[in-house]
Amino acid sequence: MLRRTFMAGTMLLAVGTGFSFAAEVELTAAEIETILAGNTIDGDWGGKYKQYFRDDGFTMYAPEGGAMDEGKWRVDADKNAYESWWASTGWTPYKVTRDGDTYYWHDKSGKYPFTVSEGKQLSW
Repeated sequence: MLRRTFMAGTMLLAVGTGFSFAAEVELTAAEIETILAGNTIDGDWGGKYKQYFRDDGFTMYAPEGGAMDEGKWRVDADKNAYESWWASTGWTPYKVTRDGDTYYWHDKSGKYPFTVSEGKQLSW
């Protein structure tokens, strides 16, 4: 009984203070494919950028104030991972998570936020 009272009080306190129990969740391969294919992301990875993902695995990367680059992308269904290919790096896997409307790429050095917009929107 004491435990139930404590838990109920904790929940009421969390609701009253606006604390959220929502957590960042890892996306499945199907979810990654759905959010990227045919869409553009706005992100920040050591600088602002936009990236468009064609349905056929071609991608265009446009850093703010920099030259556009072209690469490839795919999703590994066995690992629930996004993979990108650039001439300078080859294929590189990333975990993708979501917290509300913000998504994150994850690699060994950290996580990097991005949001998704419908269609091709590479202009600044």
